Amino acid sequence: MAEAEPVIRAVLPDANVPASIRSTGVPVVHGSASDLGPVLDTMARRACRRDRLRHRRSHVPGDVPRPVADPELSKGLEFDLVVLIDPEAFGRGIEGAVDRYVAMTRATQQLVILTSS
Repeated sequence: MAEAEPVIRAVLPDANVPASIRSTGVPVVHGSASDLGPVLDTMARRACRRDRLRHRRSHVPGDVPRPVADPELSKGLEFDLVVLIDPEAFGRGIEGAVDRYVAMTRATQQLVILTSS
């Protein structure tokens, strides 16, 4: 993923960053952390349309399964949609960059990066 490569290169310029074999043509979405609710609602509507289900906005926490994992636990896993909230808070230096890179590359269809600043 082109968006993730500079994250690693910033701390490890000579890193052997693998070339992405997957491209959906869907651009990475950047926005404010306050947009989390609308982003999830939009993605749920798209999934319902795709799966021909009727969309219902849930106001009950936990009503819709939304896996949440930190970068360390998500290694090796893939998700259609990945929403990162304040990825700079994952840490500094090499460890933080690796965690951001891992989190960004878990998306198979759509990556959304939301920041508080």
